[in-house]
Amino acid sequence: MLDKEALTGYLRLGFFIGGCGLLMAFVQPPGSAEFVLSVCSALIGGALIVGVVALTRLWRGKG
Repeated sequence: MLDKEALTGYLRLGFFIGGCGLLMAFVQPPGSAEFVLSVCSALIGGALIVGVVALTRLWRGKG
């Protein structure tokens, strides 16, 4: 199982990727390739955050 520092690192990475993607989505013109890439980055970061939170709750439930 992953240790606490690794999960914290993944959570920070998710916030960094998702936050940067979300911020860049507001700067890019809608409908452009850059906008789509920014939205996809925000979704990937959000999925990483949800995955880490779910894994942490599942891990705490067993311990």
